[in-house]
Amino acid sequence: MAAAEAALADAQAAAEAASAEAASARAEAASAQADAESAQEEAAAAQEEAAAAQAEAASAREEAASVREEAAEVARHNVKAIAGDYEAVIRPATQSWTIGHADGLAGIPFTDSVTDSIYEVADAMGVDIVFCDNAYDQEKTVECANLIVAQEADGVIFANWIAGTEELIAGIYIDAGLPCITWDGPHPGCKNFGPDNFEASLEAGRYLAGFAEEQGWDPAETELVVIWTQGVQVMGERRDGAIAGVLESFPIPEENIHVDIPHQALDDVFPLVTDWATANPDAQNVLCFGHSDQPGVDCALALEQAGFLGRAAAVGLGASDEALVDLRDRTDEESVFKATISFFPERYGQYLVPAVVDMLEGRIVPDRVIPSVSPVTRENVGELYPG
Repeated sequence: MAAAEAALADAQAAAEAASAEAASARAEAASAQADAESAQEEAAAAQEEAAAAQAEAASAREEAASVREEAAEVARHNVKAIAGDYEAVIRPATQSWTIGHADGLAGIPFTDSVTDSIYEVADAMGVDIVFCDNAYDQEKTVECANLIVAQEADGVIFANWIAGTEELIAGIYIDAGLPCITWDGPHPGCKNFGPDNFEASLEAGRYLAGFAEEQGWDPAETELVVIWTQGVQVMGERRDGAIAGVLESFPIPEENIHVDIPHQALDDVFPLVTDWATANPDAQNVLCFGHSDQPGVDCALALEQAGFLGRAAAVGLGASDEALVDLRDRTDEESVFKATISFFPERYGQYLVPAVVDMLEGRIVPDRVIPSVSPVTRENVGELYPG
């Protein structure tokens, strides 16, 4: 009996020992499983970190490549610009620059076309425009310059046609550190955009000469009336170009060239030319050059009223609405106005806005940016400027 009880006790002890060993084994297995899961998590985290590092490295390589390409593109641009092959490119700006635009005289067709073009291109490039109207007035022009500076513009586009104020106005912008570009009138220290005034007017003079030759007019019996404003550099260049263009092939005597019409205001051409016609009743044929379209059209209307229809021809510069309307709506037999040399004002923004952005972003812009010009006549007005 005692032996049986001892055997039972041994069996129970053995069972308990086995159970303890099993529990210990299970605990070890659970611990091993936990260790394995932890190792898997660490491995997954390491993989994620490695993937993130790879992505970051790839992004850095792309950014470095982009910077290199941008630098190379700027270098290519600058090499071309230095070589005289500047190209204004409409592209996204590197940041939302604020650009001032001080219009020379708002509210006339030519300048309105320029302003519309500037806004259109600025929107495409992602830059903002601060506008002010110089109003062809010295006090207002100074106010606009100070306003644009006060509004913390980054650069400026402006037109100023007040003779003798070029250094004053340019100086306000330059002293404030603003890259500046003018249109249709150079200013010291600023880039200048616009057609070559002499060359554009040369084309106008050539057109007048060709017209006179087609009519069979005698140069000795032809008068050349030149509408320009004294004291303005641009006007002198246009006067000289027009005269040179006529004289290339149509040798009007010096005494028949009239450059003394005292034109000063936008609305004085008609009465001034009327006075000239009254004072020259023996004039046979008349060629008239207007420094821009409104003077050209007004000169033509005055000559028509004075009885020169069929014996006169007038041209202007700019392809403004007043010229285009005359060319579209009236025939050669009805109108003395014959042509305008287009400056394509509706394209000015395509040059002006990229030029300012280029300067702000370290790209070279030449001192003169000169667009092409083209005669607009009744024969091609429908093609160049569809109504």
